[in-house]
Amino acid sequence: MSEINHLATVVEEHFANPQGSSFAHFITVTDGLTGQQAATTPAPRFNSVWAVVNHVAFWMDVLRASIGGEAVDLAAWGLTEMGGGWPPLGEVSDANWLAARQRALDLNHALAAAIRTLDEAILEQPSERFWDQAPYQAILAIYSHNSYHTAESISIRHMQELWIDHP
Repeated sequence: MSEINHLATVVEEHFANPQGSSFAHFITVTDGLTGQQAATTPAPRFNSVWAVVNHVAFWMDVLRASIGGEAVDLAAWGLTEMGGGWPPLGEVSDANWLAARQRALDLNHALAAAIRTLDEAILEQPSERFWDQAPYQAILAIYSHNSYHTAESISIRHMQELWIDHP
């Protein structure tokens, strides 16, 4: 497997494919919640699972756009500036929650597809497109970012006594 395919596969599989793994993936951690449960902030200064989902999706969209040489449509995210990348939830409903979760999954697949378009020769070359980092650093950063926030979502669920079923 090429390094490009390896990076794309890791970003995608560790987010959206819980098969054959010993840890809980994003798709597992966000499954089975109602819109109200996903929007609940369990304590002061904590995020909701939904806020985390929007945040993770936003940054995957930012990296996907950077790979393609595009700008992110901040208005589509309900933002006027990038800031920390915490788009608003919008109206709380089961349908809107499921749409937000699906958007994150779709962006994860789109990001993996974008990674697969990279030329392996540029993987280690810092670029303005990648915030003066090499592309592989930006890809590993989003992988780490997704992992961190998946674990945060587990903690948020546990604070609400919404345990996840994971073998």
